[in-house]
Amino acid sequence: MEASSPRRNSRPAPAEESETNLESLPPEIHGRIVSLLPVRDAVRTSAVCRAWRRIWESAPGLAHDWGYGADPAHADAVLARYTRPVRSFGFDLHKPSFRRADDWVPLLAGKGVQMLRLHFSYGRNIDPHYLDESIFNCRDLTRLDLIGCEIPTAPVGRLAGFPNLTELYLYHVGFLDNGVRGLEAMIAGSPLLQLLWLDKLWFPEDEDEDKDVEEGEDDHGVLYIEKVEIRSDNYATDRDFLKLLTSVSRVRELCLKMPLRASSALEGLSCSFVNLKSLSLHTNFCSLPTILSTLCLLKNAPNLEELSIQILYDNLQYEEVGVGLLNAQWTDGSLAKLKNVSMHMATCESNEMHFIEFVMSKARRLEEFCIRAVEHCSKSSKELLVEIAKYGRASPQAEVVLGMEFIV
Repeated sequence: MEASSPRRNSRPAPAEESETNLESLPPEIHGRIVSLLPVRDAVRTSAVCRAWRRIWESAPGLAHDWGYGADPAHADAVLARYTRPVRSFGFDLHKPSFRRADDWVPLLAGKGVQMLRLHFSYGRNIDPHYLDESIFNCRDLTRLDLIGCEIPTAPVGRLAGFPNLTELYLYHVGFLDNGVRGLEAMIAGSPLLQLLWLDKLWFPEDEDEDKDVEEGEDDHGVLYIEKVEIRSDNYATDRDFLKLLTSVSRVRELCLKMPLRASSALEGLSCSFVNLKSLSLHTNFCSLPTILSTLCLLKNAPNLEELSIQILYDNLQYEEVGVGLLNAQWTDGSLAKLKNVSMHMATCESNEMHFIEFVMSKARRLEEFCIRAVEHCSKSSKELLVEIAKYGRASPQAEVVLGMEFIV
């Protein structure tokens, strides 16, 4: 028997052969592959082979989304060599590097950036970065996400908004030059806006009311927006808050942290939220002003179908408000289409129970009222069921669901 020939170990193809295989791919495939990589990996492909040495510089749609801790100098170098329009750019900046954004924004505007995320670090000892006014030259933006900065007044002759913007996220952002009017102008100048998320905004504390324009002047109009989330409760005046709400009154879904003040923040609200289907409120039932604000909003939302209330805790003195006063605020058409209500972190004190009674006695299409009580609720589940069973129901099919939530 002949000895079997020794088994040959498989070996990787020589570098020249691998390089030849890569070079044989069509150039458009090269660019497509590289464009799917994270930006830092895309740049590293220049070491793969001779054919890929500069592929990333013209890879279409390369996302310039730099992870946390990236060196701003790397973003500088990549932007300088990238020859295509920039689809997206994102960076987290620390205080020493804030001014790098002033170089990036005009460059990105010239490259037609569509999605821009600039997060400036913020804190007690950090002054917010004042954005360069070239931000308003980014006319191709579809998504803008800003943290820790101040937005300037738009240059003369330039609209303050973005014609293609569909999503706007602002957190710890100020409008110190022109106050709430600056925010209104930005919203009004973005006619395609669908999602608006606002949290911890700040405006000048001493806006001169005497400088207000007459009613009807400087009217930016009312926009249709799919979803608005407003979590700021630090507007300088109730007037600022009203004007902001009026500018987004065509919204379909609204999440709102209600200002907790000694006066009704929504007193004088005249616009109707005719498109509003879903409303999420962060509020409480401790005082008459906050309760009246909630009722005012419900009265102005005739087509509301879903209502979610998150109870907030504060130091306001508790003020007893009877169900008779709530009934006096009701008008024909209020709560007419309401189907589902949920109340979270409920304490089930008298004002909350009066509100539950009020809604159940008026909402003719109500299907479910879900109550999630805190662990130190003043009533047991059995006591709640007994009390709610006594309430009149405009909707015979309405069910009450009880549960418990824990404060962490």
